[in-house]
Amino acid sequence: MGPPPPPPIPPTPGMYLPGPPPPGVLLPRPIPLPLSREAMIHMDECRSRSLLQFISDVGIVPSPEDEQRRERVVHELGKIVMDWAKRVAYEQGKQHWITSATVLTFGSYALGAYGPESDIDVLCVGPYIASLQHHFFIVLRHMLEGRPEISELHSIEGAKVPLMRFKFNGISVDFPYVQLPVINAAEAIHAFDPRVLQNVDGASWKCLSGVRVNRQIIQLVPNMKKFQYLLRCLKLWARKRGLHCHLLGFFAGIHLAILAAYVCRRQPNASIYSLLSLFFEIFVHWPWPLPVSLLDQPALCRGSDGCSLMPIMLPCIPQEFCSSSTTESTFSKIKEELRRGYALTKDTRTTDFNWNWLFAPFPYGARYKCFLRIVLSAPMAEELRDWVGWVKSRFRNLILKLESLGVFCDPDPSERVDHTINEPNAVFFWGLIYRRNVQICSGSLKEDFMKIVFNNIYGKEKCSHSDITMSIVGPPQLPKSVFDHSVYSEKLPPYMMGHQLMKQSYNAVS
Repeated sequence: MGPPPPPPIPPTPGMYLPGPPPPGVLLPRPIPLPLSREAMIHMDECRSRSLLQFISDVGIVPSPEDEQRRERVVHELGKIVMDWAKRVAYEQGKQHWITSATVLTFGSYALGAYGPESDIDVLCVGPYIASLQHHFFIVLRHMLEGRPEISELHSIEGAKVPLMRFKFNGISVDFPYVQLPVINAAEAIHAFDPRVLQNVDGASWKCLSGVRVNRQIIQLVPNMKKFQYLLRCLKLWARKRGLHCHLLGFFAGIHLAILAAYVCRRQPNASIYSLLSLFFEIFVHWPWPLPVSLLDQPALCRGSDGCSLMPIMLPCIPQEFCSSSTTESTFSKIKEELRRGYALTKDTRTTDFNWNWLFAPFPYGARYKCFLRIVLSAPMAEELRDWVGWVKSRFRNLILKLESLGVFCDPDPSERVDHTINEPNAVFFWGLIYRRNVQICSGSLKEDFMKIVFNNIYGKEKCSHSDITMSIVGPPQLPKSVFDHSVYSEKLPPYMMGHQLMKQSYNAVS
C-alpha cells in the first residue's frame, strides 16, 4: 500500500503559516498533545460527528429529489442518443432497426460522490457510421438544441477529449463521444468487449478508461459509504482552497477519487475524521514523484507533462498515469494546502474542531499584491462559452510561459464578469509570485499565448470572432468579489495567523 509516512519532525519555534514560507524558513509541525486512548477515541467520535454535520449543513450531500432528477437526465439522454443513432442509420441507408447507441456515466456521479452543484459526466457511445465531427457535433447537437430542457450548449472540439457541455433541466452535463467499430454500440459496450475496444482511437479509449476506472475503484474500496463521504470532503476542500480545476493544473475529480480510495484501503475501519486526517498525513509526506497506485506499487518513474510532478496511477492493467496538467506553480500550491490541512487536523489541543477553518475560502485578495487579469470576450453568449472552453484547454501553456519567465502563479479557477464591457465576457485573476527581478509585458505574453490558441483551424476560426486581453493589475484594480474571501469568516486561533505577518516578504513584486 505504499511507503509509510516518516516519523514526525520535532516542532520548530514560531507560528504555523497557512501559505508557503519565505525561502529558508521551515514550517513548524502541528502540536500533538499526549492523550490517553480513551481521550483519543472521544475526540475522534466528536470530530467525526461534527464533520458529518458540517457537510450536511453546507449542502454537499444531494437530496433524494436531486438524485431522481439526475436519474431522469441520464435516462432521457439515453433515449435521445438511441433516436439519433437510428436517424443516422436511416439517412445512410443502413440497418436502422438494429443500429443503436447508449450512454454510460462516469466521474463523481458514477461513484456516488456528487454534490447538488456537481455536473454529470455522461459518455455517448455510438456506432461506426456516426462520425464525431459531423454526426456528433452537428447532427446530435442540433437535436439537443431543439429540446426545451437543454440550455447553454457549447462544443469543445479541439480538446484532448472533444465533448459538448450543456445544462439539462438546470443540471450541468459533460458529454464526450466514443465511436465504436460496430453497428450495435449498446450491445458491444455492455461487456466492454476487448475485441471491439482495441480498435477505438486514443480519445475514445481515454473516455472508456474513465468508465472502467470508476468500476475498478468501486470494487477496490472496502467501505463505499465512507469513501463517498471522504471524497465529498476532499472535493469541498479543493473547491474552497482553489485546487479544483484540472485545466489550470490542479486536481481533477479522478485524482481525488484515487487518493481517497488509497486512504480508505489503508485504514478500512477508520472513522470519517480519521480518514480525512490520514489523507493530509499521508500525502504531505508522500515522496513525490513516487506514483500513487491502488494496485501493486510501481517503481519510481516519471510520466509526461504534469504527471512527472505528482504521478497518480489509474487502477487498470496495464497501468497508466492519470492525465495531469500540474506545473511547478500549481504543485507548490497543492503542497502548501496539504501542509495547512495536516497542521489543522493534527492539532489535538481541543476535542472539537471548527471545520470552517479547514474549508475556509482561499484569501486571494490578501495573499497576492500582483495579478494577471485575463478577459475572454465574444460577440454572443453562445460563442463565449465555446471560446472560454477552448482557451481554458490551453491555459497550461500560459502558466508554463510565466514560469519560464521566473514568475509562479496561482490561477483562481473562478470566472467573473466585467459589467463595464459591452460584449459577453469571462474574467480570470491569477495571483503572481515573482521569483526573480523581471518585468512582465502583458502584450508579449498575449502574443506568445495566441500562437498556442491559433494552433489549428478551430482556434483560428474562434479567434476571428473572439478576443483575449491581458493586463497586470494590483489589488486596487480587483473587483470586490476577489476580496470577499480575503479574510476568514471567523477569527482563527493565534497559531494560524502567522501569514498576516509574513505575506509581504513572501510576495515580492518587481
